[in-house]
Formats: sequence, structure tokens, C-alpha cells
Amino acid sequence: MCLEYYLEPSFDVAFLRSLKIPVRVTDGPPNRPPNTPFRPTERAPVLRAEDPEDPAAGLVASHLRWWMVPFFHRGRVDDWRARCIHARLETIDTRDAFRQPYVRRRALVPVTSYIEYDAPPGRAKGEPLRRWEVRWTRRDSAQIRYFAGLWDVSNPRDHDGPLESFAFVTGRPGRAYATPVADTGRPLHSRQPRVLTLEQGMDWLRLDGPGKALLLDPEPLGGFVVRPRPEHRDRT
Repeated sequence: MCLEYYLEPSFDVAFLRSLKIPVRVTDGPPNRPPNTPFRPTERAPVLRAEDPEDPAAGLVASHLRWWMVPFFHRGRVDDWRARCIHARLETIDTRDAFRQPYVRRRALVPVTSYIEYDAPPGRAKGEPLRRWEVRWTRRDSAQIRYFAGLWDVSNPRDHDGPLESFAFVTGRPGRAYATPVADTGRPLHSRQPRVLTLEQGMDWLRLDGPGKALLLDPEPLGGFVVRPRPEHRDRT
């Protein structure tokens, strides 16, 4: 399960200009050290359509909480214990927490790589899991890809104003995930985030577009590259 992901280089003016689509920025980025992954409950950059009927007319860039709190929740933020970090592709149009966001509020979550975990042979109880960094082979200059996201806005009683938050879609694994890891004989994971190019992402944002059918194929353009990424690399 992906609980960390990276955006390198940062979500900056140069990146927004490279999209070649008008982008309205609503807030400043949080102060983050370099090489730091995004983790659940942190604010992370998200792109949304100014007009969901015509995403190509312009996007909105904002920082939202990763761990979606649905619109109907009225308690404290921490009282929403369902792990709405990921949205299962199979139930995004039927589950209460995701049904309305799927129909009305889709998003793109910029990402350059993300982390999966497994337990290596001989791991003792209490030792950290092994971290695998998942990237994609580049057939063009687009290093940044996008998780297919959903967002919502709620009004928890302990939050100062509306809370905007998001989750991203996972589905059945593709080849890179189904291939057993050499020293364990087990697949990397049973669920895989859906990773899109910008062109595919604009189709995802279109409310009259293909919707979840766009996400049925688990293979990203060009395929995945999986390699170890020990945590100490992020502190160098």
C-alpha cells in the first residue's frame, strides 16, 4: 500500500508553466525540506478543473490534505477513522465516501515516484520494512505523472473553516506488481495506484469523459521501474 510519494522537482512556477494550460494558484506551498515524501494527513499539491465540463480551459492548483474526509462528516477530523487515503477502483462509484466525489470532484495528484514496502527474508520483529521506489520509464520528457484523484470538502467541528482533502485511486496490480520479488517469492503488492500522463489526466478530469473505464488498464505508459530506496537517502 502506497503511504509515501515524492514530487521531485517541486510544484513550482516552472512546472505549472510547462503544463501549457492556464493554472490559477490558490495558496502557497507548505515549508518542506528537500527529498521529503508526502505522507497521509499532510497537505500536498493537487490540480482540479476550473470548469469540470471543460478542464482544458484552465486548472486550479491547491494544497489539500491527503486522507479524504467526506462531506457528510461533522465530527472532529480525527474522528473520521476510515482510511480514505486510497479509493478502490471497483467501488468508487458505489461507496458512500467516494460516490459523490467520483461524479463531481475529480483531481490530479502530481507525483514523480512512490514507495511500496515488503518484509525481506530474516526481518526481525520491530525492524523497519524494506522500501521500494516505483518510477516509470520515460518515453518523453514528462518526468511528472499524476495519480487519479478524488477530492471532497467537509466541515469538521474542530477545523477552522472548510477542510478540503483528497484520496487517489488504486486497482488490481499490473506486471511489475504481480512479478514475485526475487528473495521473497511474493508480489510487491495486491493493489496498485493508477498513474496517468497529463493527457490521460485531462480525460480523467472530464466529468463526461471515460471515468473509471480509463483506469481499468493497470499499466502506465512506458511501464514501471522498481528499485530499493532506503530511508536514509532522504536525509542526504
